[in-house]
Amino acid sequence: MSEGKLTITDSRTSREYEIPIHRNVIDAARFKAIKAPAEGSDRADQVQNGLRLYDPGLRNTATSETKLTFSDSTGILQHRGIPIEELFHNDYEEIFYLIMWGHLPNPEEKERLRKDLATACQDVPPSVVSVIYAFPRATAPMPMIIAGLSAYLGSVPKGSPTTQGGNIYHGNMRLVDKAVIRTVSAYAICIALTTCHRAGRPFTPASPSGSFLSNLLLMMGKVDPDTKLPDPTHIRALQHTWALGFDAGPTNSTFALLLASSTLSDPISGLIAALSSGYGPLHFGATEVAYKNMRDVGSPDNVPAMIERVKRGEAKLYGYGHRTYRTEDPRIKGTKKILRALKAHTPVLDIAAEVVKLAGRDEYFIKRGLHANADLYGVFIYIALYVAFAPFFFFSSPVSPRPTNRPVWIPDVVDAAASTSPRWCRS
Repeated sequence: MSEGKLTITDSRTSREYEIPIHRNVIDAARFKAIKAPAEGSDRADQVQNGLRLYDPGLRNTATSETKLTFSDSTGILQHRGIPIEELFHNDYEEIFYLIMWGHLPNPEEKERLRKDLATACQDVPPSVVSVIYAFPRATAPMPMIIAGLSAYLGSVPKGSPTTQGGNIYHGNMRLVDKAVIRTVSAYAICIALTTCHRAGRPFTPASPSGSFLSNLLLMMGKVDPDTKLPDPTHIRALQHTWALGFDAGPTNSTFALLLASSTLSDPISGLIAALSSGYGPLHFGATEVAYKNMRDVGSPDNVPAMIERVKRGEAKLYGYGHRTYRTEDPRIKGTKKILRALKAHTPVLDIAAEVVKLAGRDEYFIKRGLHANADLYGVFIYIALYVAFAPFFFFSSPVSPRPTNRPVWIPDVVDAAASTSPRWCRS
């Protein structure tokens, strides 16, 4: 039963209140009607303004209603009502279209999207190249990418609502669609330039006839030395990986993007906010940290001692446990298929497998509903492809934001732009 009413008796005043329950949710604003006399209370408590709700970390607070994704603790994960298992073999453009516009595209819609993305990827502002190449080559990827996105935004002055005198996106879905294509392409360009700069490879322009994933690898210089084209196995690996990671529910980076977008800013600014928020080790930086921690264990023989340190609270086990899932992460099965297809094997992967085996039969983890999540395995895909991992989260989610964890950032922006009120926080 998900409908009804919540009856509250305030012991301070003996007054009774009724709050409607709709789809197992109550409107927090209704609590403002629950007031008590301010006499004798701390002024900072603002009793006269109504009852407030305290929920650090939004552990039990819904901040939006969306049709993008459904997931629950039993391991169900659906995008627009379609299980991820059914989307595993869809092309990137198909899933992009589904997430963005609500249905899988017909051949004409898919080709139009492919052309739009390829055309946008060919537009590389010189300032973006200069900014990224000004960094030392050993710099971590994320600062370069964020700086490159800022330079890209500066090259499109008409894309900034503030410089244009006010709102240009909210309610204007035609312009939003164009901005989405521009933002996704800008991100691909910045990732490719960053990868090339760090590896000392020349940047290759996108092909007008290429798919989005093919062009991304082409721009990064990840091509077969004989054909000068991306390896189809690598394209499929990225395609499958991002199909698994388009969205897994609202996260820190999603919320950061929506907060930025609620001020009526442009999508690229929202993306920058999401990347800045999400790169910490407790979000999609967790995948990179999980890999480094596994590497530092040194050998599968050392895993039992590491597990004991975790149980004593002396160490963290990144890549294990999930805020939503209390069973095995539904994305892991597909991730293992990708690793097998790539014939990916490293000594660190053996360590990860030993962690899963030992923790999976340890009562400490079983009682707490802690299981391996996609962060534990996802990085090995990017290692097998010889590309930097962290920046890709945005594609798997929003443009779908990291094998992993939400993003679907850009679709969230579209939802906000189409809503009657984009407000997410007091401005």
